[in-house]
Parts: sequence; C-alpha cells; structure tokens
Amino acid sequence: MRMNKVRISILTLTFLVGMIRLPDFVYNNFWNKSFWDVLPFNFKYGYLLFIYAVLSTICVELIIRFIKKYA
Repeated sequence: MRMNKVRISILTLTFLVGMIRLPDFVYNNFWNKSFWDVLPFNFKYGYLLFIYAVLSTICVELIIRFIKKYA
C-alpha cells in the first residue's frame, strides 16, 4: 500500500504535535500517578512523550484506514 503526501504529512504532524503537546488527561493519569515509582528504573518525561506520539500516530493511521474502508 502506497502512502500519498497528504497522508504522510498528517501522520508527521500528528507525531510532532504528540512530541510537543501532551494532553492533560494523559499527564494527570500517567505521569503524576505513582505508577512510575514502582518501576525499577528511571523513566524520563521524554520517553512518555515519545510513547504518546507513537501511539497517537498509530491511532490516527487506524482512523484513516477505517474511513477509507467504510466511506
């Protein structure tokens, strides 16, 4: 499956926005909770941003595929 320039730009924009802006509900539920304290290693904030950006990009890709399939 070949991706066109619009789709690539949408996914790139999603990734970059995910790296820059973390929604409050994600920050409050994952970063402020004591979940990270039980891990045996230090987990940096940049890793959380990267994981969120990757997951949001995957979600947008799946939404695009769903719309193309059923529209």
